[in-house]
Amino acid sequence: MQIQEYLEKIIKHLGVDEEFEILLEDLEDRLKISITVPQEDVALLIGNRGETLEAMELLTKLSFKDEYPNKRIMLDINEYRGSLENRLKEKAIDLANRVIETGKTQEMHNLNSYERYLVHSVLMEDKELTDKVESYSEDRDEERVLIIKSK
Repeated sequence: MQIQEYLEKIIKHLGVDEEFEILLEDLEDRLKISITVPQEDVALLIGNRGETLEAMELLTKLSFKDEYPNKRIMLDINEYRGSLENRLKEKAIDLANRVIETGKTQEMHNLNSYERYLVHSVLMEDKELTDKVESYSEDRDEERVLIIKSK
């Protein structure tokens, strides 16, 4: 079974009866899967805070890990993750600027490992921020917290 067939079965099983589209983009280090569904079905497939989307991605990774051993499989529905990433990057830059203005350390909670990676990356890529702030993650009360502080 191919990834498209697999995802079609999952999507139909979840109750999407309308037409939808599955596009695969095979990049050097990852396989990006973009699914476009009618707007009324988006919430059903993304779930609360992306939980259904993450579950679908995990099932796909586990099912096709042997066929794509050296690639990260990433799943997105109606560009949900893309817009989420942009908002997260903007928030990270805003918090870094707040740290620069106030000198007070800022924290970001409830981020998964990929989201923490994005925040660290965006702060390192911005030359103005790199000289003034640093970010790191630490374990706290059974969660990983991202911290932004002055250098």
